[in-house]
Amino acid sequence: MIYLDHAATTPPTEAVKTAVLRSFEVFGNPSSLHKLGIEAEREIAHARDVLTKTIGANASEIIFTSGGTEANNLMCGVAKKHKGRRIITTKAEHPSVLEPLAVLKDFEFFYLPINRGGDVCHKSLREALKEPTCLVSIHHVNNETGVIQDIEALGKVIKQISPQTLFHVDAAQSFCKIPINISQMQIDLLTMSAHKIGGLKGVGALYLRKGVNLPPIIKGGGQESNLRSGTENVTGIMSFASATQSFQPITVPLKETFLNNLDLEGVDVNGENTSPYILNISVEGVRPEVLLNALSEQGVYISAGAACSANKKQKDATSAVVSAYGLGAKRAETAVRISFAHSNTLEEMTQTAQIFAQTITMLRKLRKL
Repeated sequence: MIYLDHAATTPPTEAVKTAVLRSFEVFGNPSSLHKLGIEAEREIAHARDVLTKTIGANASEIIFTSGGTEANNLMCGVAKKHKGRRIITTKAEHPSVLEPLAVLKDFEFFYLPINRGGDVCHKSLREALKEPTCLVSIHHVNNETGVIQDIEALGKVIKQISPQTLFHVDAAQSFCKIPINISQMQIDLLTMSAHKIGGLKGVGALYLRKGVNLPPIIKGGGQESNLRSGTENVTGIMSFASATQSFQPITVPLKETFLNNLDLEGVDVNGENTSPYILNISVEGVRPEVLLNALSEQGVYISAGAACSANKKQKDATSAVVSAYGLGAKRAETAVRISFAHSNTLEEMTQTAQIFAQTITMLRKLRKL
């Protein structure tokens, strides 16, 4: 098996497995005042410290959620609490940002143009901020193409022109993988996800700068600063802390090795200045779902765009992100995502490139019959 779908989810690391087993001994309710409850609360407090040290925040500014999607949904509530009727974002954002924003009423939406390389237009951002704006939401690393936005430069533009405007960054694909400094990047809200770095599914976090107000997404006992009540997922949170502490970055040129060994015409790379963890390519003449199935039968696992999009009942796997880059319908309709982790090897990349070339050549021949 060659697993190359790490942007969808990563296998739990050995350190995380150990933390999960240990969590079964910390079974108390964190809200309980007895010893077992206090032990559970200490583990949560430790996890907050781990996350805050990674991004340069304070422990009180971390809100644990059920994942990146909930964190993004929770974030959208700031529009109701802060001045300005304009919301600025891009059409290349993750659905968990675009969908909850779309249901907000009485707001004006401005979608920043993106060039063919995937970069947000900074000039357009400057112009858009001349209108009273409550929120700007831009991803750090795109989940489909891996394009890296210059968050520090964007934060500087936002705060220079409109200091009261809140800046949200979806960092689900960059947390631990690319350095993040909240103060330096002038970020007010930041989304993180555990299962993208070797933690368990079902746990994430939202960094919420002190002084930024949000309406609660779940009411009840007042956990997580009264924003999402309910007994905390201690096991998941412990896995998040362990995954963060034990994360191992990619140190070898996996993506470059794959591309250098892919001896095949009609393959285009989508996006420029991309993360070493994600590669998006369009394969001329081959439908993504057909290619995925053919590769899966040979033990190679990739994806067609975002995994969450696969749940939509649509006849094609057209990439909304590649479309937003203006690369044309054919490239958007034939885009696939290959995503890497420290556990992958250069030998796997050479082998995968050969399997890709053979499989695509075979599928193209079948298509002509």
